[in-house]
Amino acid sequence: METIEKVENRQRLDVTKFKSDIRELVDNQRFLKNQRKTVKMQGSREMSPSEATWKHQMNRDKLRLMYAAYGLMRGKSFSQVENKYSEEEHPLNEYKLKIGKIISSYVLEEETK
Repeated sequence: METIEKVENRQRLDVTKFKSDIRELVDNQRFLKNQRKTVKMQGSREMSPSEATWKHQMNRDKLRLMYAAYGLMRGKSFSQVENKYSEEEHPLNEYKLKIGKIISSYVLEEETK
């Protein structure tokens, strides 16, 4: 798989920043989930339920790709990250380019001496 080979060739990745970005998105998902609710609202409403719904959907898609990228960074295949599908017919194969861009954004620049 092309994306896995790219990750193996990388020298250093900023894993701590990657994990903190995932945590931020997860916390935002919890907030947006509460904003979507119309009954038993916890806290105050800061946005409309429809706006919270589409932001929740966008975050969910981004989180899925970030989890896939994290799995690839750890040397796993798509079928190991989401084991519902076989490797050949996995839906994440359509997002290889986006996942590659996510991984490349967390590559540490090496210092030249």
